Amino acid sequence: MLRTEGTKVLNEKGEAIRLVGVNRAGLEWEANDEQIVESVKQACDDWHCNVIRVPVSQDRWFGFAPEQRANDITGEKYRCLVDSIVEALYERNKYMILDMHWNNMNEWGKNIGQHYMPDLNSELFWKNAATRYRNHPAVLFNPYNEPHSVSWDVWKNGGEVTERFKPNRNTDWQEKTYYTPGTQKIVDTIRATGAKNVIVIGGLDWGFTLDELCNGYEIDDKGGNGIIYDTHIYPWKPLDWDNHVAAAAAKYPILVGEFGHYGDHAAPREGKQALPHDEWMKRIIDWIEKNQFHFTAWCFHPGAGPCMIKSFNNEPTEFFGVYVKEYLEKIKL
Repeated sequence: MLRTEGTKVLNEKGEAIRLVGVNRAGLEWEANDEQIVESVKQACDDWHCNVIRVPVSQDRWFGFAPEQRANDITGEKYRCLVDSIVEALYERNKYMILDMHWNNMNEWGKNIGQHYMPDLNSELFWKNAATRYRNHPAVLFNPYNEPHSVSWDVWKNGGEVTERFKPNRNTDWQEKTYYTPGTQKIVDTIRATGAKNVIVIGGLDWGFTLDELCNGYEIDDKGGNGIIYDTHIYPWKPLDWDNHVAAAAAKYPILVGEFGHYGDHAAPREGKQALPHDEWMKRIIDWIEKNQFHFTAWCFHPGAGPCMIKSFNNEPTEFFGVYVKEYLEKIKL
């Protein structure tokens, strides 16, 4: 099994390794992604990834999504599909980061999507998922995709969250208050199953900022194999990346768990992109390389932007994918 030691990630032989790869989205919004296992294999075999970050939905894990009502009301088919990804990676001596990406604000089968924080139902998800993959040598756990819009105290210790959201594109904005257990409680839930798997933890501002971790907000691992902290960096975020990760990088391994560019002519809903693609992509890859950070680029899916590939034939996009593919080919870990 992997473990951390200071700022390094070590394999079962005690050798320092670097995790480099991509995200393969899809299972957060669809329970029956028939192409995902093949995509994962191709990302490893053709693009030289040694880790795949796989976003999932806690509702689909337990069979609560609308498309599961006919033939997967317990979620076992969905869970077995994730098992197949794990097996494909394990056979290749690669790794999977299980990313709990979408939750439900404590209402099973409702409000399925990205929210501010994990909820009480997320504890049930992690109790089940951590038990299923307890001490599996290929699996790392990512408790929540992109926490945001709460204080660092709520991020760590939990509390009430009042969230403004749209149930779907055709409805008005609504508000809902729910309770989050916080990151520490989710980690404690995982460790209580006996799972020592390395845990990957994102900061605030949609997983971007890690600057307060060393000011009293570090997570206590309580006997596990360690923590990797995760930052998500996009062109609409500030360019002073060192200021947001440097303090944590001095003590912990860092994963750039998401990054990517939409292309120069795009107008992404997230905000204006600060630099043209050629300048921004070269800048972030140079920064990742200089710091020897771990990374999983977003996204190895033609329908989850920023897209690295044009189709499931895996031809890289000129504004993003070509840079990542060339970098993976260059380092070929």
